[in-house]
Amino acid sequence: MKLWKPVILTTILLGILFGVNSCKKIQEDELLSGLWRFNAVYVNDSTSNFMLNFPHFPNGNDCCAYKVDFQRDNIVIAYYLTYDTFNYVVAGTWQLNHYNEMYMKFDNYFDGTFTVKKKTNKDYDLSSDANHMKAFDGINPVLDTTKMKIEMERI
Repeated sequence: MKLWKPVILTTILLGILFGVNSCKKIQEDELLSGLWRFNAVYVNDSTSNFMLNFPHFPNGNDCCAYKVDFQRDNIVIAYYLTYDTFNYVVAGTWQLNHYNEMYMKFDNYFDGTFTVKKKTNKDYDLSSDANHMKAFDGINPVLDTTKMKIEMERI
């Protein structure tokens, strides 16, 4: 009977170890499995949507979309559309560090580690206390590395 205790304990520990890794894989697959639209970006605790600074975005009527595709092999492709026309396309990298923590670096606005929070099946929030915005290097030291919150939805 003494032999069974180590076997059971080892089995439980292996189950926990593989269970934690599978949770991370499930989260990774959820991020990989589709295209996302960034609906709002809030910088430095502002209540104003930073995306209103993008060309034509303030026009409303679903004219514009910032779409992000988290692909396998840690590649991310992002693009900004206005009236069904590509304004620009950029590529970058991303990595799921833990089940609810992701590092991403792309465009001139996203370079940081973000906490991932699922709101609904389609809606997620990403938040960072120290996102680096390359677009503000040397221009605005308050915004070049700051807090950021992203509201995104699966499309």
